[in-house]
Amino acid sequence: MECAIAIHYLPLDAHDDKRVCEIVDQVIAAIDASGLDYYVGPFETTVEGDFESCMRVLKDCIEAGEAAGCTEMESHVRICWRPGGRVMSTEEKIGKYHPTDSEFNSREIA
Repeated sequence: MECAIAIHYLPLDAHDDKRVCEIVDQVIAAIDASGLDYYVGPFETTVEGDFESCMRVLKDCIEAGEAAGCTEMESHVRICWRPGGRVMSTEEKIGKYHPTDSEFNSREIA
């Protein structure tokens, strides 16, 4: 895995928390449909894969929000990219803090 991105999608035109969640759920569904590994956090979702796939998923997120009725949004994105190399996975970074979370397996990371 050469790339990891953290996406914070914020619908600016949602009138209440329920509507924010409805739109964000559609954005996360687009991430899920990508087939890439991802981890949903309270403020952002981290996606892992190759650079091109991560950039495609970012575009898909913006389009999914629009399809869900969002007409104005902000997206804060952090990109960790090591061309030809490997970046640390979410599991390596935070797995030890979630020992009972099925998202992470308990194998040792080399």
